[in-house]
Amino acid sequence: MNRSRYVNRPIDKTDRAVIAALTENGRVTFKDLAEQIELSSPSVTERIHKLEDCGAIQSYTITIHPKALGLNVAAHVRFYAIPGEVKKLDQMLKDSPEVIEAVRVTGQDCFLATVVVRELEDIEKLTDRFERVAATDVAIVQSITVAKRLPQF
Repeated sequence: MNRSRYVNRPIDKTDRAVIAALTENGRVTFKDLAEQIELSSPSVTERIHKLEDCGAIQSYTITIHPKALGLNVAAHVRFYAIPGEVKKLDQMLKDSPEVIEAVRVTGQDCFLATVVVRELEDIEKLTDRFERVAATDVAIVQSITVAKRLPQF
């Protein structure tokens, strides 16, 4: 149910404050959020529902550091599909538990994926599984310079 007309309304300064606060702490109570941005709790609740309805807020989630799960190596892998194998490559990426994100891109590569594995040798095992459908190029993540963050708007 769409509770709003936000679909055609631009996001305003207060909406940005709500989004920024929820990005910082998705578990903040409506009461605490209302105090933080100087609105009433019902107003904050209504804004959040409208932002959900228009698709500005798509989900609420947690972030887990892969190393806490024993996944010590992260890499970005570029995939260049062998002609006629794009659909199979797409499905293989979806079916690979090591792949935590994959996007289809323009240019020479067909897909760019972020993978996490226990140890370096697992990267080779992963790329070997794809050798029949794609060429790969791997870049091991040494450190994170900028973590995922809210875009400036």
